[in-house]
Formats: sequence, structure tokens, C-alpha cells
Amino acid sequence: MSSTELHEETQQASESEVVARRVGFPELDSSASSGERQNLDLLLDVQIPVTVEVGRARLTLDDILDLGPGSIVSLDKKAAEPLDLRVNGKLVARGEVVMVDDCYGLRITQIVDQKHRIDSLRN
Repeated sequence: MSSTELHEETQQASESEVVARRVGFPELDSSASSGERQNLDLLLDVQIPVTVEVGRARLTLDDILDLGPGSIVSLDKKAAEPLDLRVNGKLVARGEVVMVDDCYGLRITQIVDQKHRIDSLRN
């Protein structure tokens, strides 16, 4: 048998061994199944810090030691700018200050888009 015939026979044998199968994936369901719901229920009592950020300021330690009653700290946001709502330190929404009875509240005006949330996770 020549080397060409041997090569052709080997190639035919290896081609006959290749088996291709169609892969099937289950349909994605928008509603959670009972098992998934139970897993989510386990997390319902987990506390996650939620903060509303009015603005930021950078102060030297000397400036901080000089703070006292009546001191004014200038923030990096203007009065008309929306406040940031952060969950576990990550920006998720923006809103405006409202009064609820005698307390302050935050009316959410914008949910941060998915791309921005993913980018903030990388930072």
C-alpha cells in the first residue's frame, strides 16, 4: 500500500468517526420557577447598605480638624443636580430631594442604564 493510499484511508476513517449533534437548550422563562423563588427568598433578609449621596468634598486633615458647629463644607454638586442613590457603594439611580412628613426623601427620576452599572462594577 502506498503512502497516498494509507493517508486517504486514515482520513476516511477519521471522518467517519466524527459525529455532530444538535445541541438543545431549554427555553428561557421570564417568570421564576418555585425553586428559583425559594433561592431568592433566602436573600430577602440580607442587609445591603443603601446611601444617597448629596455631593463630595476633599478636605485636608487640618481642614477637618478646624470644622465645628456652623462650619460650611462646599460640595462638588450644584443645587439643581440630581442626587445619587448607591446600593452597596454602586450607583443605581438618581433623584431629587422631597419632603415626606417631617423627613427628607428621594424621588427617583432616573435608573442608571445597564451599561453604566456594568462599567461601575469594573471600577
